[in-house]
Order: sequence, then C-alpha cells, then structure tokens
Amino acid sequence: MTAPDLRRSAVAFDLVVAAFVGFVVVVSNSGLGASVYVAGGLITLALAVRRWAPSVMMTAAVASAVVQVAATHVTALSVMYAPMFFTAGAHPDRRVRRGSFVVAVIGSIVAGATLPHAYADIDFGGGSVAWGTAFGVVLTAVVVVGGWTAGFVSHQRRSVAAAEVSETIAELERRRVLDLYAEQSERSRLARDMHDVVAHSLAVVVAQAEGAKYTLDADPNAARDALGVIADTARDALADVRTVLEELRSTDSAGEISRSDRDHLFARMRAAGMSIDADEIGSADDAEPGTVKVAHAVLTEALTNALKYGDLTHAVTVHHDWSEGCRLTVGNAVSDHPLAPGGARHGIIGMTERAGHVGGRLSSTGTQDGWLVVLTVPDSEGPAR
Repeated sequence: MTAPDLRRSAVAFDLVVAAFVGFVVVVSNSGLGASVYVAGGLITLALAVRRWAPSVMMTAAVASAVVQVAATHVTALSVMYAPMFFTAGAHPDRRVRRGSFVVAVIGSIVAGATLPHAYADIDFGGGSVAWGTAFGVVLTAVVVVGGWTAGFVSHQRRSVAAAEVSETIAELERRRVLDLYAEQSERSRLARDMHDVVAHSLAVVVAQAEGAKYTLDADPNAARDALGVIADTARDALADVRTVLEELRSTDSAGEISRSDRDHLFARMRAAGMSIDADEIGSADDAEPGTVKVAHAVLTEALTNALKYGDLTHAVTVHHDWSEGCRLTVGNAVSDHPLAPGGARHGIIGMTERAGHVGGRLSSTGTQDGWLVVLTVPDSEGPAR
C-alpha cells in the first residue's frame, strides 16, 4: 500500500472514531446539560481533523476543555485527548509540538484544580482539596502529557529512521562519486600510457625513417640498420600496447622496471642518432617499485621530447640519484625547429601527473643552455610552479 493510500485509510479511521464518539455523546447525555453536548461535539470535531488540520484540532480541544471547566463538569470523553495530543507530539513541525506541550501542561494544572469541584462528592483522601487537585493533575497529565510524550517518542523514532536512510543514501552517493573518480583516473592513466608508448615509438620510427631515406642510395647498410630499428621499435610498441590493455583487464600492478629496460631505452635512442651522457648515484633496487616505474616513464618521455625537439648535435645528459628517494635530471639542447621546445605539451602534463601520484614533483623548463626536466621523489620543495 502506498503512502497516500495509508493516509487516506488513517483519515477514514479517524472519521469512523469521531462518528462513534459523537454517537456516544448523543445517547449517553442524561440531562447533564448543553455543555456536555458542546464539549462532546468539539471533541468529535477534533478527532475527525486531527491528522490533516492540527491547528483546528488543538483549537477544538482547548475549547472543549474550557467548556468543561466553565460548567465544572468533566466528561468521560476527555480520555480522547490522548490520541489528539499523540498527533500533536508526533507532528513534524516543532512549533506544533512545543505549543501542544505547553497546552498539555497548563491543561493538566487547570483540570487538576477543576476536578475536586466537578466531583465534590468523591473523597480524594482525607477530604482534602489539595489531594483532589493533585489527583486531578496526575490523572489529566497521564491522558494529555502521556499522549503527547508517546507521540513525541514516535516522532523521534521516525527522525532516527529518516536520518539512517539519509546516511545510507549519502554513503551510496559517496561511493558513486568515488567510482566515477576511479573511472576517470583510469581513463587518464590509459591516456598517459598510450601517449608514452605511441609518442616515443613513433618519434624513433620517424627519426629512423628520415635517416634511411637520405642514406638509402649512399649507404644501403645504414638504411638497412635503420629499417631494423624501425621494426624492433614497432614490435616493442605493439608489446607495450598489449601490456597496457592487459593492465586494464587486471587489477594486478604492472611488471617492475629493471636496469635492462633503461639500457634498452638508451640503445634505442642512440640508434636514432641521439648521444646520451648518463651517470648514476646509488641503485634503483633501494627505491620503491612505483617510484622506479615513474622515473622510467619520465625518462622515456623526456628523451622522446629531446629526440623530437632537441638539438642532437649535443649530447643529452641523464643523471639518476637514488641516495634519497629519486632525483632524475634530463637536460638537452634545443633546436631551431619551429615546434621546439614542447609541441602540444601533453607529455609534460602526463609526467607531472605521474610524479604527483607517487608524492613527487616535476619541473620541465627552458634554461640558458636548452631544456631541463627534473623529477624529485619525494617532493621536498612544495608544488611545482
């Protein structure tokens, strides 16, 4: 059953109860006067509208109480104040709850003072009016304050349940955002890896193809060697692409980078016509695998940029320092090529992101002698500018 159906059923139930109370008022009045009819009618009205018009309900309830106090006659139908104040205590509006509580407390005191006069022939204990007043206060409080308290407890339970539902929804939303972030991070990682593979390999292939074109007639053997480098580079690129795709299918980390990988990279770049002056302090074996992988990726990208935009008549300097984490420095002279020194700068962005993922810092800037790329892991100087 839906919420509107439940609400309609509850209102119909209130109307049935109100009709029954009205019937009791009519058949049970044994010459007690018009005040009983008026008070009973007001109680009947309050019961009929208690769910959809709480202000009307409270007005009718207070009016019926005033009529009973004025007539010094408390009707037994006053027990129906309990469901009225239950509704008021459970109301979502704080003003309704607070106002009805004040009415309940004041009503209990007033009714307590009225009850001994309404039933003067009853012995409330030693004939004392004070005992009668106390009895009236307690009896009325049990009905009205008790009803309000039960309603307030019901409201609190609903509030707790609603808070738990809201917390669950917020947690699901948080997980959804984290999943979207992870998905976007994975897409960015794929873009970086594919850029590293394709840009580096194509740079080597273009350099070797250009050399082979100009040496084909003059030095066929050199052209043949260049074609061999092209084939090897393309083959390695294909294997790297397959590795990237395999990483997308698996949650396992990629294979570790070894010294042979770096030596192979140097050999490939030297075969493309680059002169490399490399030195190293310490050993990569003492560094974290993730740091070594990032350092190799930055080195590959920096050498690729030097091949595309650098002046290859000067040696490219590569310095590794593993004594305190990792400090990689790659410097090269800049050529007069119109695209120098950076093209679209996608490679620099990728290197910077990679460095940030392992808590490092990367700078790629022009110098008086050319271009300098510096990777520092961990970052000890703050964000790169």
